Amino acid sequence: MIHLHQLTAGYGGSKVIDKLECRIEENDFFGIVGPNGAGKSTLLRLILGLQKPWRGQVICYRGLRFGGCMQRIGIDEIFPFTVREIVMMGRVSLIGPWKRPKSNDREKVEESLRIAEISSLAGRRFNQLSGGQKQRTLIARALAAEPHCLVLDEPTNDLDIKGCRELLHLLKKLHEEYKMTIILVSHELERVLNYAERFLFLNLDKEPVMVRRQEIDEAVLRNIFDFDLQLDKVNGKLAIL
Repeated sequence: MIHLHQLTAGYGGSKVIDKLECRIEENDFFGIVGPNGAGKSTLLRLILGLQKPWRGQVICYRGLRFGGCMQRIGIDEIFPFTVREIVMMGRVSLIGPWKRPKSNDREKVEESLRIAEISSLAGRRFNQLSGGQKQRTLIARALAAEPHCLVLDEPTNDLDIKGCRELLHLLKKLHEEYKMTIILVSHELERVLNYAERFLFLNLDKEPVMVRRQEIDEAVLRNIFDFDLQLDKVNGKLAIL
């Protein structure tokens, strides 16, 4: 679906991504993990076409549509937008500017609300929601655009354990039941370890490392993070101790 070919990029004179080569396949659940400043958000911007690489290419399937949930949500909470109105914003790229939504657009919005499990919040104001509810609203907005690939930048930031787990379960459902390709950026490996199926680890001081979840062990983590981490299974799930 997406081929990152010898990708090099940065800001000013600082290089943050150097000759990155990887592929993201259809129906992938792809985790991009690394410390702050490692180039994770930069890589998302390159994939979405919001930033041009210094060298190399981002090659996408023709007609590929992204649904983006970026770290800076870009919604001014001073305005009293309802959840339904926020989700309808996701249809703009399909409806066209200054055109009124039609019945199929409204149906798609209701479907997106249902999938994100926030139909009961449709009439609520966005600025009255909890952090987890806001994230679900943004996911519903992305789904309303009928994307082939859902892209999320640090979606678990500022969420408590319950909100984080519920959000990640929603992403797992989108991946497994709706066959959605998901690219998830996080600096919190312990939170996303049991959800993404393949991982790209970024670190400014090291070569990028790409592994499948079942290939992750203590030696791999030691090589990536430069210190010892204990890995164990708790109730059938991987846990970092």
